[in-house]
Amino acid sequence: VVDRRAHYLHVALEQFALHGFHGVSMDQLVTASGGSKATLYRYFPSKEALFEAIIADLANATVAANTEDQLGALPIADALRALGHATARAALSDRATVLFRLAVGECGRFPELASTMFERGPAVSYARMRAFIDNRVAAGELRVPDSQIAAEQFLGGIVGHQQLRQALGQPPADPTEITARVEAAITTFLAAYQAPGQLSP
Repeated sequence: VVDRRAHYLHVALEQFALHGFHGVSMDQLVTASGGSKATLYRYFPSKEALFEAIIADLANATVAANTEDQLGALPIADALRALGHATARAALSDRATVLFRLAVGECGRFPELASTMFERGPAVSYARMRAFIDNRVAAGELRVPDSQIAAEQFLGGIVGHQQLRQALGQPPADPTEITARVEAAITTFLAAYQAPGQLSP
């Protein structure tokens, strides 16, 4: 059984990658997907809605395999590790790279795309990271003057440079390189923010 919604999202991303957001019409998406216009519009009333749905699916992928309660029960280094790898998997995926290029490339003509990309992508990751930090501060494990800065430092240390490299067409980092960056980010984060008297990982 074909998941029609997922099929439309897959085809839309392919077409956007080939022709840009501006260069693809809803009629072209209907032709490329092999469906009907009525079915496509039932799921997505516009190209913008399609783009937003692609980003929303990607943002959902940044959630670690553990629930928030499960993360809260983990030692802090293990929880950071789960968050770091989940974010890397999503932010450095082929889909994320295509979306990043689209948002930047179409920013002049369609600034709402870039805003949507940020609000549904990085902003969601930052919010989840801030919530995690705030919970650990409340538990006495961390001392963090600014949770947004701390979140940016941690997540940026893992994906920032690699995301830029991939967007510019450079080879992606392999899993070993990503693991090394996650571990380095954990070490740096805890060195800066772990409360005195807490055990090191």
